[in-house]
Formats: sequence, C-alpha cells, structure tokens
Amino acid sequence: MQTPPDPIGSTAADSELPGPGPVGPATTLGERWAGIGAGSAPVVHVTAAALWWVDLPFRRPVVTAVGVHRARPLAMVQIMGHTEDGPVEGWGECAALADTTYDTEDVATSHAALEHLLVPALLHRIGAPGPGASGLPGPSDLDDVRDAAPTAPLAFAALEMAVADTHLRAGRCSLAGLLGVEGRSVGLGAVVGWSGSTDALVAQVEALAAEGYARVKMKIGPGWDLEPLGALTDSVPGIRLQVDANGSYREEDADHLGELDRFGLLCIEQPFDPVDLAAHARLAARLSTPICLDEGVRSPAAVARALEAGACSVVCVKPARLGGLGAALQVVETCSAAGVPLWMGGMFESGYGRGVNTAIAALPGFAWPGDLSPAGSYLGDDLVPPPHLSRRPGAALTATLSPVHGMGPGPDPGALVRLGARRQMFAAPDG
Repeated sequence: MQTPPDPIGSTAADSELPGPGPVGPATTLGERWAGIGAGSAPVVHVTAAALWWVDLPFRRPVVTAVGVHRARPLAMVQIMGHTEDGPVEGWGECAALADTTYDTEDVATSHAALEHLLVPALLHRIGAPGPGASGLPGPSDLDDVRDAAPTAPLAFAALEMAVADTHLRAGRCSLAGLLGVEGRSVGLGAVVGWSGSTDALVAQVEALAAEGYARVKMKIGPGWDLEPLGALTDSVPGIRLQVDANGSYREEDADHLGELDRFGLLCIEQPFDPVDLAAHARLAARLSTPICLDEGVRSPAAVARALEAGACSVVCVKPARLGGLGAALQVVETCSAAGVPLWMGGMFESGYGRGVNTAIAALPGFAWPGDLSPAGSYLGDDLVPPPHLSRRPGAALTATLSPVHGMGPGPDPGALVRLGARRQMFAAPDG
C-alpha cells in the first residue's frame, strides 16, 4: 500500500497556516482570497483591457507527442484602470501550451475564448447598471464571467490572475503578503525529458544535482523506465526522484510498474489514462510508491473524487489546470487538512507565471520542491527579471519570493516590443 513521502527540501513545509496577510483578519486561504477587492479595498475603475500574444524562444527544442517546439506561444491578459490614488494595471498569464497533448485547450483556443467570451464578459459586467458596477469585481466574484466560457478553465485562470493582480497592486499588497509567506525561500525542482541515451540522462541529472536541485522529475514510458532509473540511482545516489508517465501505460503493465518500487521514488505521476480512476486505485493498492494524478484532476471536485476513490495519495497542483488560483488554494486547504502531500507542477510558464506558482508552493502542505526551475533555464528570453536564487553550502537551491505588489514584477514593455508581441485592445464602457 502506498505511503506518502516525508517532506523534504523546502523551507515552506510548516504544519500551520502562517499569520493573516495584509487583507485583514481572515485566517483561511479561502477567506484571504475572497478578501481581495472586497470591503475597504480601493475601488478599481477599469478603463481598458488588452490581450497579448507573444512567442518566447526555448533554449532547446521541446519534443512532444505531436512534434518539436522551438518557441513557447503565450497569451497574456492586461487590465488597465485607476483608483483615487492614480493609475493601476494587472497582468494574467495563460498556461495553455502550443498543442493539446496534455490539455483540451491549446494557446490558440484559450486566446479565442479570452478574445470573444471572457474579456467581453468582464467588461460587460463592469458596465452593467447597478451599485458599484463600474468597479472591477474581486477574483472570487467572477462566476458569471466564467460562465461565458465554461470549457476554457486555462483561459479563465489567466483572466482571474489579471483581476487579482490589479487589486493587489491597488491595495499595495504582494501575493506572498496575502498568503502570509513573505520573505520565504522555496526549494526548486527540475524536469528531464526523454533523452534517448542513458549516459546523456545521467550527465544531465548530475549537472542538475551540482546546481543544487534536490529533486528531479524524469519522464518515463514503455521502453524508457527501469534501465535509465537504475543508472540514475547508481550514479546520482543523493538525488530525490519522481517519475511522470503522462498516461502512457495500460493496466496490464501493473506488474512492470511494480518494479519501480525498488527505486524509492517520491511518486509515480499519472501512469494510466486520466479518466480511469479505478485502474489507478488498483495500482495504488499494490505499490508502495505513492501514486500522483495530474491530467486526471482538473478541478477541486475532481481532486476530492480521486482521493475518495483511493486513486492517489499525492496531488500535483497546477493552478491553471484546476481552474485558477482560487481553485488551487481550495485544493491546498483541502489536502493540507487531510494530510495529503502536494507539490507544484509546471507548464513552461514565463518568469511571471512561474513566480506566482513559486509563491503558492511556499504554503504549508507542499511536501517537496516542485517543477519550479527558473524560466531562464528553459526559455531563451523572458518577460520579467530572473528570480533571486540562493544556495548555502551543502543546501539545496532556493528562490526568494518577490516582495513586489501584486503577483510580482509585471512584464517589461521593452521585452514585449523586442519579442514582437501582438496586442489587441478592448475599451471598457465609458473607459
């Protein structure tokens, strides 16, 4: 029977929620999130919104099941407005990838949902008659906006992030401050893909270990699992490993997957088809290695169903896939209360989006470093300055959370121009 692993490598795996953030006396994550833009917070009057498309170059080509990608197309949402104290803006990043290998949304469908449905719905909401209608709603008060595109959670997550960022900047509060984790450092994990050569894989992981990454996630699949893992554990004995199958095995492979137990892995991520919770539950019952779900959990309700079914004992948090930061914080609270360990996944975000994920990963309940390697390690150019990294002798590599108001430093206009970003403007009613 699988046993959740011990927490490692993070300064944030505390057993209690930190003290209340600057939004008021709220104590739970849900209350803090609901407090953004509510109560005595400054009213944000929206004047315009913009939708950006930018292609960020990869340092090395990324190979997926449908091709080779040399750039990371990215959709960004910008909200512009003012409070009584002056102008304010906010940014949201869409995590949708270039294709639908891992999600039903790709960046093109997310962009279309934002352009034709979500941004217009938000602006219509702001312009609707009624008390306080001209003010930007808080990120937890967007159900009617989300209803405009119910099958586009990644697109909605970008809009929600932009709304939250605008309010936090207006209220002069950082995301870390809201969560009560300001000043913390977070351990970083890395990911290695299919290299085709065991020697090349070992060399890559040895280099990551030398840089201070205490945890490495290795992509596996039929024909690329036991042999390379054996070489890794022999050659890099101090590294903590987990594996990600991306649903590439079938239940008849269960005996073979059972042989992974001997490697002492942190978890096996998504071994079977995402919709087959029963098969995952049967595998979990026979393995000592914890089972983690990723593509199979796309909402807080889906996480609850998977845990109830015994399909996993570890949860990968990807805020965009769960439907946004509010949904992600709900999962963090639920799993932390139940003693279910969490770790933060990654989707080749820019430094802006990765900084947001790093702040979430500083919360109690995250059991080991997530997929939080700096964006500069996989992108050839970025929209924001690199994070502050540190490493004490004999310790793991960590990133210090940004103290900047909002989600973190916003995209650099010069970088957007340099990268040839395309912008589409939307005027707010009477904006």
